[in-house]
Amino acid sequence: MGKNFLSAEWLKLTNFLPFQNPNALKWLYSPPKEAIYFSLRTIIASFLALAIALWMQLDSPKWAMMTVWIVAQTSPGETIAKSQWRVVGTIIGVIMAVTMIALFPQEPMLFGIAMALWMGCCCWLGSLIRGSSSYSFVLAGYTCALIGFASVNNPNDVFMTAMARGSYIILGVLCQSFIERLFAFNMDQKAKKSLHDNLLKAITGSLTIIVDVLKGDYKAAFRVQNVFTAVSAFQNSIEFRKIEMLHDDHMADHVHATLSSVSIVLARLINLTVYMQNFIKDKPFNDITFKVTKYLEILIGSLNKQTDFTEHLNELSKLRWECRQVIADYIYYDAIEKLEEGQETSDNLLDRRILYRSLSKLLGEIEAILVEYQYALNPKKTDKFKFSLPPIYNFKMAWWNGFRVFVAVLVACFLWEITAWDEFPGSIGLLCVACGRLCLFENGYKMCIGFLKGTLWGVLVSGILDVSLMAQASNIDMVYLALFIPLFIGGLAIYNLPTRGIGMSFTIFFPFMIILGNQVRMDEETFLNSMLVMLIGVGMAVFAFRFIAPYAPKKVRREIRIKMLHSVRSLANISPLPNPRRWLVVTMEWFVSLMRQFDASKEAMLVQKYNHGALAVMSIGLNIMEIRKMIDQDILPEDIKNELRVVMRRVSHFRGGRRYGRTVLIAKSAIRRLRLREKAEENLAKRLEISMAIACLILIYFSLEKNVAFLNPSYRLYNQD
Repeated sequence: MGKNFLSAEWLKLTNFLPFQNPNALKWLYSPPKEAIYFSLRTIIASFLALAIALWMQLDSPKWAMMTVWIVAQTSPGETIAKSQWRVVGTIIGVIMAVTMIALFPQEPMLFGIAMALWMGCCCWLGSLIRGSSSYSFVLAGYTCALIGFASVNNPNDVFMTAMARGSYIILGVLCQSFIERLFAFNMDQKAKKSLHDNLLKAITGSLTIIVDVLKGDYKAAFRVQNVFTAVSAFQNSIEFRKIEMLHDDHMADHVHATLSSVSIVLARLINLTVYMQNFIKDKPFNDITFKVTKYLEILIGSLNKQTDFTEHLNELSKLRWECRQVIADYIYYDAIEKLEEGQETSDNLLDRRILYRSLSKLLGEIEAILVEYQYALNPKKTDKFKFSLPPIYNFKMAWWNGFRVFVAVLVACFLWEITAWDEFPGSIGLLCVACGRLCLFENGYKMCIGFLKGTLWGVLVSGILDVSLMAQASNIDMVYLALFIPLFIGGLAIYNLPTRGIGMSFTIFFPFMIILGNQVRMDEETFLNSMLVMLIGVGMAVFAFRFIAPYAPKKVRREIRIKMLHSVRSLANISPLPNPRRWLVVTMEWFVSLMRQFDASKEAMLVQKYNHGALAVMSIGLNIMEIRKMIDQDILPEDIKNELRVVMRRVSHFRGGRRYGRTVLIAKSAIRRLRLREKAEENLAKRLEISMAIACLILIYFSLEKNVAFLNPSYRLYNQD
């Protein structure tokens, strides 16, 4: 396990507090109004589910209440989007539970193995597929487990148990969905405002970085990490805002397209930054960058005030034509005029053409942003535009989550077999619930400790209430009074990201310890048994995620790094080529995931190196795709295509080690030969195409040379990784 279990840092008593300093309590004493609304909505839905379960004389009404908190999401759109999938998952889980009991009625070990396999498969799918449907898989898993283990000692009652547990879960889902829709005042207007505000933040953030770079602050280019992180989070929430808008006017599709253009702009900015750092900038270039800077500052100030950007598009077009005119002047000067002694060399003129071309392409992408932003603000009724993002799968995480859950359930079944404790099936059911919830997080390792803390707080608070208010409760009003404050605080904790794990487990398991049945109170013996059942189940889930293939940041970021490098290598020879925007979106997601594996306060230098390296991957990938397109076209001469094919072949077979240096040298040699060939070429169209190929190779060369520690798989970054 790598460290002594009993002396582990995470077992310290102070770590089980939901806060470490007074400022961490701000979510409690000064919560945002959205957190208050969420907490109140969920409490009302859970109280409604409890009241209906009690009115229907169901034997375990607490499960209806628990289900509401299990399925609770922080936004109405997310709740509504996932409700239908939860019902589907519940029905599948009910069917599988009855089927497994029928297949293994007197074979507890075979039943346990089958249940472990089922839970492992469901958690594998839930971890692999990120979106609304992922909830259906894990819900199918632990619904089957709850019903199956509750019926294993009495198989004849499995159908009634399945109907009862299925009714609780569906009742909780329906109550949650009903309350969300009931209290969704102006939901469509709020969703549109949220889309607009977040989109405006992404655009202005990217334009501000561009302004800083053009003013000479080249380090500003590496702040794109913050914009990428915001764009990634925003893209993941668009599908829920789309549901909240109630009707599809394709605004969400244009928002996706705008964010894609933002990503392209930032990648183009990295390319321009490389050129500006390594090429000589003449006075005309400084003049035009000054104009662009002033214009972008005006644009940033007017984005929130205008909906028609025709004038801005015209101004961008003028700036682009100005860049093209300078490029044409340099071509004419280089091709027609004889260079006198002391004048600039042809190489310098080519460098400047590349510099202006890069700036022109950046302005073109800004123009694309404005066009899509205008469509997003003013969607047309006849608009049929569609924009889909490629699915992103993390098979390794899914396999490990499935394996953890399989082993945990299998071990729990073995312990049940050797202990023969009558309450152990209940622990296994709660183990499956906890594992199912943890599988839905990107990093269950970090969330599992929060789950354990929340469970312990649930035991403590429920114990106090069971011997005080609940002991005197004679009607449902008293029950509501006793539950309101703890659940309200739990809801606030769920809304606050750092305490989300604590809040989720507290609100899920707190009702389990405080409500027993319709006509039965929680006594001391039942409380202690229930506490032991719950702690064993949650404790085994925490152990599984903490110690079975434990999370190791260094290992995870190396895996992501290798995945990104493999993606770049594959671009050199795969056919057909992927869409550049779609490839960049996927790479951006891996980049954001990579940056989440660091403690920025302790690993600042390493974060910077990874940041530069990951951005280099994006730059290399986009330029490889441009070179591939040039090779497939008929403009370039065959000898130039052969030069480019050599570089592409070298990149595709690159595996690191000493071969890395040879790859860099081949790219450098290709640039030198293409420069000579470009000077000798008389056909203007071919000459322009050769200069474009040189520009792409220069970016690839500089990226390889400056980021050897990241791009060479055989290197460990400064012995820190």
